[in-house]
Amino acid sequence: MGKQFQTFFTQRQNRSGSAAPARKSIIERIVMSVQHAQDIKPDGEIHGTLVSAKLAFARDALEPHVSAETMHYHYDKHYLGYVSKTNALIKGTDLAGAALEDIVRQAAWKRRRALLVNAAQSWNHAFFWASLSPDGHAGPDAILASALERAFGSLENFRHKFIDKGLSHVGSGWLWLACDRNRGLLLVTTDKAIPVWLGTDRVPLLVCDLWEHAYYLDWKNDRAAWLGAFIDNCTNWDHAGGQLAALVNGEATWAYPG
Repeated sequence: MGKQFQTFFTQRQNRSGSAAPARKSIIERIVMSVQHAQDIKPDGEIHGTLVSAKLAFARDALEPHVSAETMHYHYDKHYLGYVSKTNALIKGTDLAGAALEDIVRQAAWKRRRALLVNAAQSWNHAFFWASLSPDGHAGPDAILASALERAFGSLENFRHKFIDKGLSHVGSGWLWLACDRNRGLLLVTTDKAIPVWLGTDRVPLLVCDLWEHAYYLDWKNDRAAWLGAFIDNCTNWDHAGGQLAALVNGEATWAYPG
């Protein structure tokens, strides 16, 4: 099964060509939404009760598929900005110290849009970091591979459907491989900041970020190339397999750290 998966999920060749002349303006646009983030220390520590999830790999470990520059802006600016803003919004409230999952649910229930966006994006990004690995080319374990084949017909079909699903999503959002308690494995996208589990019984196994800041510096407007690079080379299949195993065994699945 491993050889079949590796043969199918072939590694992409390194891209060539010079950087676009408008690179600086692209970077400025990508970081614009978090330029007012507060309470971020240079070492990535956060002031407040909500801590930041740590990366399990170096910022250049996913190159050439995800550059160190992208990881810097994505993690140090966007993600830490969301965590910082969430802390500012819950400071002095009954949600200070609460689990992030509960903060997201309460923000949605009480229609606190700013809190929902920042808390949900903090959760989504942390799960995205857990979904990434420099060893993504190794493929899923036998149990997950079998489940993917049952759900999608074959590993090749799964890859094609993964890319097609991500391409069909209009605008910013997230592409999830999730397990529905009634329907089994499925691919689903959510808009903007919404986690796949909010208001559903779906348990995420993997997520790919469809926001431009996740891939534009490396892939420009070629979302298909980004999706292919993610699923072929950057997916943390151990994490996905662990999520499925926990779900099957009735154990706790991934929760935001801290």
